[in-house]
Amino acid sequence: MKDTLRILAALLLSVFLTAGAQAQRVLKLNESLGPGSPEEVALLQFKKLVEEGSKGELQIAIHLQDALGKPDTALESLMTGSLDLYSGALEYYAQIVPQEINAISIPYLIPNHDALRKYLRSEVFKGAEKKLLDRGIRVLSTEYNADRGPYRVLVSSRPVRTVDDVNGLKLRVFPNDVYIRAWKALGSVPVQIAWTETYLGIRQGVVNAVTAPLALVRSMKFTEVAPYITEIKEYPQTWPITISEKIWQKLKPEHQQLLVRAANEAGKVYAKTTLDRAQGDIDFMKAANKAEVIAVDTTTFRRKLEPFYESLVKDNLLSQAVYDAVKSLN
Repeated sequence: MKDTLRILAALLLSVFLTAGAQAQRVLKLNESLGPGSPEEVALLQFKKLVEEGSKGELQIAIHLQDALGKPDTALESLMTGSLDLYSGALEYYAQIVPQEINAISIPYLIPNHDALRKYLRSEVFKGAEKKLLDRGIRVLSTEYNADRGPYRVLVSSRPVRTVDDVNGLKLRVFPNDVYIRAWKALGSVPVQIAWTETYLGIRQGVVNAVTAPLALVRSMKFTEVAPYITEIKEYPQTWPITISEKIWQKLKPEHQQLLVRAANEAGKVYAKTTLDRAQGDIDFMKAANKAEVIAVDTTTFRRKLEPFYESLVKDNLLSQAVYDAVKSLN
């Protein structure tokens, strides 16, 4: 009799443990930046909110430094459902929705974060979100409140104080045809090299400058070889968290809502962390590298690019509808 009871108890315990294991779901999240970054700080808050809010039924496994694949690979994995969650700059999604998202990273087309949010909530961009969803990617950060940067700068080995100083500047650019054409229109000589090779490229004279969010300049040690930081504020950026639609459809409605709330809260943490660190980073680079921060009149940059914007519409690289939607924000 005792043996029978022990066997029954063991079976019940096994059933209980199996049910508990099935109730818990681990969601894998991929992020490009590393430990200590504002991205990690925000994702840790996201993880905390999700795990506590679901009473442990949802667990978030954060993978930094593209451990689960570079952005292109990560987006493909989201679409197939082999990756659950992804966080990164909205510009990465331009390969899927080029017209609407490329407009975001055209220098000086969208003036600030408030204007960016208005655009991202417009009817035009709702169409872009639908296209992403059709490809299997859902945006969790519905408030688009994760202001990235907090603004973009030009870090250079020679001072850039006016738009005329851009002439002949060998500028490291990322592989985006519209972005490259924009900086050519401003007078620079764009050079495509890997982000990780930029420090060496400046030191060896392959390039004179690089554009970047201010938050990344100190960690990349750029001011060791390029001590001039020009506040170009060329375009506002946002950092959304997205989920595979295949995974989303498997979740309980209450867990879906929880993920959206947690993503929007993480966006607030991200924006605040980035902003809070900005002055400290500037002070450090001034002391360590004698860096000089330069403010410029960005209206002169935008004025010089006006004919370029029109050429993008003519060349079907920017739709008239998107251009009109953006112009209405200014």
